[in-house]
Amino acid sequence: MMQASIGIVFPLHAGPPPDFRNFDGDADSRESARKVPGTRVIVVDDETRIASTLVEILKGEGYEAMAASTGDGAIELARIFNPEIVLSDVILPGLNGIEVGIQISALFPKCRVILFSGQAATLDLLKDARRRGHEFEILAKPIKPAALLDVIRR
Repeated sequence: MMQASIGIVFPLHAGPPPDFRNFDGDADSRESARKVPGTRVIVVDDETRIASTLVEILKGEGYEAMAASTGDGAIELARIFNPEIVLSDVILPGLNGIEVGIQISALFPKCRVILFSGQAATLDLLKDARRRGHEFEILAKPIKPAALLDVIRR
C-alpha cells in the first residue's frame, strides 16, 4: 500500500527561530489584537523557508499553524487539521493554490482562503476562478507580517 506524502513543513531552517519583535507594529498593538488561541491556520508554500517563517509568525500571535509544501499535501492536512484559515501561495507545483482553495472550501465551507503570490501569472488564474464562481482574498509577495496579520484578523 502506497502512502501519500503530504509535505508537512515543520521548522525546517537551522538555527534560532526568527525574531519578530521588530516587525511593523508595536508590541502593545500586537498584544491587544492577539487572536484567541486555537484558530487553526494552514500555510501552503513550496518555498519551505517562507512557509516555516509564516508558521512561526502565526504561532507567535497565538494561532495554531501548520504548513504543507504541496497543494495535495494541504488538502490531506486540511482533512486532519480542520483549518479555519488557509493561507496559500498561488503558484505551486502540481495543484495550484486556487484549486487548493476551491477543494478545501468544498470540504470546509466556513474555512477562509487567503492567497498570496509574487507572479503576474496569478491574475489569469484568479480571473478563471472568478468566472467559476470563486472569490479569494489576495496578498502580494513579499508578505509583510503586519499586513498578513491585519488580513487574517479581519
